[in-house]
Amino acid sequence: MIDSFEAAAECAEEALRDPGGLRFAHLPSLVAFVTRLPAEPDEAEWDPRELAEGVRLNRLLWELGLRGEAARLFDVLTARLMRLPGDTDRAVAAGNALAAVGMRLGRGEDVRTFLDLLAFDMADADVDEALALITFVNLAVVTLTLGDLDSAASRARSARSLLRHLDAPHSAEPREVLAAVEWRLADSGHGPGPGGREPVRRKPGEERPGPSSVALSAFAGQAADLVRETAGDDPRAFFSVAGLAVARVTAALRDGDAKALTTSVQVLEVTCQRLSAMLGADHPEVLGVLADLAAVQVESARVTRSPARLERAVAQLASVSGRLDARLGPEHPRSVATLTNLVTAQVESVRATDEADKADKAERTAQALTEQARRAGERLGADHPVTRLVRASSRTCRRIASRGDGPWGRGSTMLITLADTPSGWSTGRGAYRSFDEAVGRLGRREQPAGGGALLLAGGPRRRQPAPGDLVFGTVVDRRGGGLLLSLDGLTGVVPAGELSLRRDADPLLTVETGDRVQVMALGRRDAEGHAVLSLRRARSVEAWSELETVRAEDGHVTGTVIDAVRGGLVLDVGVRAFMPSGLAVRRQGDPPHGLLGTAVKAKIIELDRYRGLVHLSRRAWLEEADAALRPGLRRGRRSGQVRRGTVTEVLRDGAVVDLGTAVGLVPRSELSWRHVDDPSDVVRTGDRVHVRVLGPDVDGRRPLLSLKAAHDGPWRQFTTSHRPGEIVEATVVRLLSFGALIRVQEGIDGLVHRSELAGRRISRPEEVVSPGEQVFVALADIDYDRRRLSFSLREADEALGADPERAELDLARYGMAEHYDSRGNIVHPDGLDAEADAWLPGSWGQREQWERRSQEAVFRFVRHQAWVVARRDGSSRP
Repeated sequence: MIDSFEAAAECAEEALRDPGGLRFAHLPSLVAFVTRLPAEPDEAEWDPRELAEGVRLNRLLWELGLRGEAARLFDVLTARLMRLPGDTDRAVAAGNALAAVGMRLGRGEDVRTFLDLLAFDMADADVDEALALITFVNLAVVTLTLGDLDSAASRARSARSLLRHLDAPHSAEPREVLAAVEWRLADSGHGPGPGGREPVRRKPGEERPGPSSVALSAFAGQAADLVRETAGDDPRAFFSVAGLAVARVTAALRDGDAKALTTSVQVLEVTCQRLSAMLGADHPEVLGVLADLAAVQVESARVTRSPARLERAVAQLASVSGRLDARLGPEHPRSVATLTNLVTAQVESVRATDEADKADKAERTAQALTEQARRAGERLGADHPVTRLVRASSRTCRRIASRGDGPWGRGSTMLITLADTPSGWSTGRGAYRSFDEAVGRLGRREQPAGGGALLLAGGPRRRQPAPGDLVFGTVVDRRGGGLLLSLDGLTGVVPAGELSLRRDADPLLTVETGDRVQVMALGRRDAEGHAVLSLRRARSVEAWSELETVRAEDGHVTGTVIDAVRGGLVLDVGVRAFMPSGLAVRRQGDPPHGLLGTAVKAKIIELDRYRGLVHLSRRAWLEEADAALRPGLRRGRRSGQVRRGTVTEVLRDGAVVDLGTAVGLVPRSELSWRHVDDPSDVVRTGDRVHVRVLGPDVDGRRPLLSLKAAHDGPWRQFTTSHRPGEIVEATVVRLLSFGALIRVQEGIDGLVHRSELAGRRISRPEEVVSPGEQVFVALADIDYDRRRLSFSLREADEALGADPERAELDLARYGMAEHYDSRGNIVHPDGLDAEADAWLPGSWGQREQWERRSQEAVFRFVRHQAWVVARRDGSSRP
């Protein structure tokens, strides 16, 4: 039984090391100990040493993820700290250490209150100058984080005055943090310049560097001193480099220096990799730097005007936001700030989308933001600033969908991105950089027996890789069909199933002994205690980014055909990709199985990272290659080419579009995939549109254009999301002599041949179905050449067997066929560790899609069961 803070702290440290899974064994005891603590301080006096042990336990509880217990203990310790005399070194040291924990918990106002009291008590006391310096630096950090720039400037001047008279060894950290504070203040036009001097203002036309530039240089110098003092192998040094990189990004954006921006982004990327390897990608402070990185990448994409990079940055930010939410809680300032940035970045991504796809993407984003607003309202309150921001962003996207908006238009995510409190959201020049990490970097482990102490109750330390971490390791040996890796003092194994997408992959063909490879930690151990790693999942992270770039640039990919499944082929393009049979060959009827084991080139026709879906078309690439070799029409009029133009006139039978090099006509039938009565309902004069060149008109004088062919229509959407054999719901539209015409969805009709209506011979379709009836049918065939679909009611009926009520669910038949291989084995998404039955951190999007589609498949199966039972009983469909 735990009966003291010291015993509880030792227990928590052992749980963090997690030898043999002791983390879960110790957590109940730690929770019970904290729960028993009295909320109000008793009459017995606490020794400052006991308070210091309590602060150490408080930090460890936070690192273990026990947020509620850490918050309760913080309140207990704060009440106890208020009763201690604030004019002793031990009390000041304990107060500063508790301040670090409080900032990590998002309790900035409480931290400011007791630090102000400590500063007041120190005025007439003989407190160690180093501790006084730390207190004033911390107060400057806290008030700056809270958006009180004037108070932050005053505290920074006091700290700088103390630092001039202090010649203490190992003072690189407080100097570095103070320099960072002074740069933030100088950049916002408040407070002293570097070194506590009044900023020197530039005169008009003078080439003297401004106060912000001088302060940034001073910040860089102090960061370099800290790196030298720590020998460059301490996480504190990398946190300092990350802070400096963000500062340089801000300066580069203000000065329009694209080269400096690119360099700073690269430095921040490397820093994030090193911190993730040292502390684990789920460490809260590392997640904070990852959020900074995503914000910086969003701004970099805006400057370079790269929609593909912007999409990747938004996806990364969404992942970090979900992980922060799970790690720190939805109400933590860091979680709230990252959500704020995500919402803003989503709007920026819509603005940067090409005009042809902007309306659709804006509408989809508006729907997603509406759902985010609902969740934010439940977690943060309907009147919370972020909830209001999400609702406003949703309305902005709907406005863009209806009226349009210029690409790369107004707005910036950088200043909103890193604000920790609402005060930072209302100003473009406010304090935006989170100083939670700076507070955490400011000190070392306190000495319970006495002596000076900086902020932290214990510095960050190396730990086992957490689930989802990307780490580097060296291949040591081949083992059990897999690989044995050395991870900087740790040992990990890559099982055979995690080497490659191919089940029979030879590890010696994948990598060689001595190779340095990047792997993903799965968060579990094998029987010998080695960390289980995945090579294929790590490679898929990079592959997804490359695929998104290729899709944005309308390029092609090269992949190896590794399997043949019903309806098509499976390719390895870094991730598992599917190619329908009709799109694998040049002509319908050609055997696609001859491509097995070969490398082929293909175009991407659908890409969904969260669903883990990649659909390819080799035929599209072949047609594009042929078109490049054939002499086409006059420049700007090549058949099949997608061009951008301006609508110059709307006619009764279509619209006239100026392509710049030619003027073409879009017939009314080519304006939309749906029936169009009035062309002005679709386009207006002056609209910028994307069209596909169909060829010359009847007279051969001008090109014939298609607006609908330039976009994915219902046909492509249906054929890329459904496989032969899948059972879908449909409505009987019309009966023919040779079968029944059915409608699966708007714009998607198909035929059920008379021979496929029932398992018996019938003379007329009326014997089985009637117009308007809702039926379940199986997709029998897709004819890509003639764009026709064939369905089978008989196959759908027989799929449930003789006793439908006892039939077993086959997810492959009800909407998840793309997740099964040729042997009928389910292929799980990369974010799911099937063996441990656990989702990896950052895979919340995949998990949400997977669970939603699984639920939809189950519901469709249940409805199909009830429908078949009702038909066999002779009753109407329920």
